[in-house]
Amino acid sequence: MLPDAKIHLLLAQQIPGLRTEAGRGGAPAKVIQAFTAYTRKMIRTGALPEIRKCFSMAGVLYKNGSRQLRDAIESVFLFGLSPLLNAPVKTLLPASLQNARRQFILNNSQC
Repeated sequence: MLPDAKIHLLLAQQIPGLRTEAGRGGAPAKVIQAFTAYTRKMIRTGALPEIRKCFSMAGVLYKNGSRQLRDAIESVFLFGLSPLLNAPVKTLLPASLQNARRQFILNNSQC
């Protein structure tokens, strides 16, 4: 399992453009907020290689992270990007995140 305190360092190493935003560290939700903002910006500019890298990194964090990190990815990352996930972009999400997104939508549509 990835330690929550090292998430910002891993993101900064793998996604250099995020370095200034995620370099502060802090709670997983705060780091994921910066990561979401960066990913949102990449989707809006259509930077497909960077979008793929962000989605891949989110999948790794989701698979290997703590429950707190998984919750942050579901509630902050996926929810924050949902309005921008059109058909071509949505297909770039790793299967684990596609399943989490479907589950999130199902759980919230029953309310």
